Amino acid sequence: MSKRIYHHYEELEEYKCGMWKIVRGKERKEHVANAADLMKSPSDFKEAMMEALEAWPKSCDANLTAESVNRIAWLGHAGCCIATKSPEEATRVAWHTLDKFQQDEANRAAEDVLNVYLMRRRRQTQSLMLFDEVAQ
Repeated sequence: MSKRIYHHYEELEEYKCGMWKIVRGKERKEHVANAADLMKSPSDFKEAMMEALEAWPKSCDANLTAESVNRIAWLGHAGCCIATKSPEEATRVAWHTLDKFQQDEANRAAEDVLNVYLMRRRRQTQSLMLFDEVAQ
């Protein structure tokens, strides 16, 4: 893994898009249902997480270069926030409404997206290292 990337939280797209907002009552129930529906559709869920890679570059770098972060869960939270506006807490609740098969399929989709991110980072890091060697 390459070096960890840091950004101030106010620069993170997840912060600006409300991934960490607190919702209650009817709004929370709607978010839980919408996030669960998304996670039950692996292809739609994967598409939403892929969108996170494009739309949230700083958040992805900050979270996906940190090996201490549950990167699979973070990608799921990001995908649900982007696609359904569901904040992290409601997505976490929605996760527990899925059966084991649905959770496994959702995890598989997130692993695929994480691998896309890691491959891109690896290529980018290798290109930068090659460029540094040529510049010297």
